[in-house]
Amino acid sequence: MKSFIRLGATLGIAGSVFLTGLSGIGNLPGIGNQEAIALPQDQVVKKLQEVPVFTLTNPKGEFVVLSRNNASKPISQVGFFISKQDAQKFLDNRLKKENPQLASTLQVRPLSLADYYKIVQESKKKSDSVIYTLVPTQAQVASATNMLSQNGKKAEQFNGIPLFVPKFKKDNSYLTIPVPNGKERYIPFFFEKEQATALLDEFKKAVPKEANNTEIQVVDLYGVMEALNSSTDPSINKIVLYPSRESINFIRSLAPNQSPSAKPAAPKK
Repeated sequence: MKSFIRLGATLGIAGSVFLTGLSGIGNLPGIGNQEAIALPQDQVVKKLQEVPVFTLTNPKGEFVVLSRNNASKPISQVGFFISKQDAQKFLDNRLKKENPQLASTLQVRPLSLADYYKIVQESKKKSDSVIYTLVPTQAQVASATNMLSQNGKKAEQFNGIPLFVPKFKKDNSYLTIPVPNGKERYIPFFFEKEQATALLDEFKKAVPKEANNTEIQVVDLYGVMEALNSSTDPSINKIVLYPSRESINFIRSLAPNQSPSAKPAAPKK
């Protein structure tokens, strides 16, 4: 561990978007493969703002930078965790063993995924040598790897941050859910397979004749973020990132007056 980086982004997290109901929509082709016109940056940031991530900082609000050698070349990294529990375990099980005095001054701090995105974008502009790494939840990586293997794809391990999306098989369209008290419908991308499964099960109960035409697709968060920046498909704006149950509980603890529903209401076709 070599140094710290000044925390340049706001630590506040916006209230998350929680949606109810569902039905099918048309195709969402070409994610990440289209000519770059995409969403305005403020809309990209708004979508990412709904998901918390967690990192370690010192009392001055500076990031912890870890250094290691890779093929005789030093690499400096700052870790951002999808799971707050994973960030705490990293602090307790590794850093406190390596440097207990320093570790005692550190704490797990929340940011939003939008903050992480802005830090990475700013780092690219400055040619920063530090790598800002997003660390997935290992249980969800295992779920993604198993899903790919079951579908006949070679996958020793899913590389990236897995997202799970309920969809229809025949026309490659996606289940959608409406904003409460709203007319528009959105495509939920879940950070947990269990959340996607629960939504799909609700749909199957409501529309049993479509049960065999449904599945869960696993995609990479980085590919979704690239798509938000580059896809010409207007349906890309319908994507909503749905935080994990752990993150939902964390957001509720920040805003006790908000009572978002983590369980979708009765689905509809």
